[in-house]
Amino acid sequence: MSKIHVNGIDLFYDVQGTGEALILIAGFDCDTSYWSAVMPTLVNKYQVIRFDNRGVGQSSAPDSAYSIKQMADDTAALLSSLGITTVHVAGHSMGGQIAQELALAHPEKVKSLILLSSWTKGNAKFNSLIEMFGDLPKRKFNTEETPKT
Repeated sequence: MSKIHVNGIDLFYDVQGTGEALILIAGFDCDTSYWSAVMPTLVNKYQVIRFDNRGVGQSSAPDSAYSIKQMADDTAALLSSLGITTVHVAGHSMGGQIAQELALAHPEKVKSLILLSSWTKGNAKFNSLIEMFGDLPKRKFNTEETPKT
């Protein structure tokens, strides 16, 4: 497993297997381990690239807010740094949004697109839920404390 500096952050990634390139983009607050169950099957046929999105796992995050477009640009920069010109792309949940943005911004790189439990654009209710829960990974919860009634 390695790190590369792209777009002002250190991006943690892993490459395993041989064959056509397949990049796996995880969803909200998921790191490379998210894909562990499917890796043994995938590496038999593909060169599998998985990485931690900015602000997740072992990848760094800037102090400012960031967008799906920036994460798609991170993905494209990672592929370029690895010398990969075309790739199969699989994205789960928010990773599917990143995958779609990658396909729109860099169609020449995307050989195929697989979206798992994803969406194109959230409505107002969805967006407010994401905003409300967006900082959950940074919060600390005491699971041993009994709630007051």
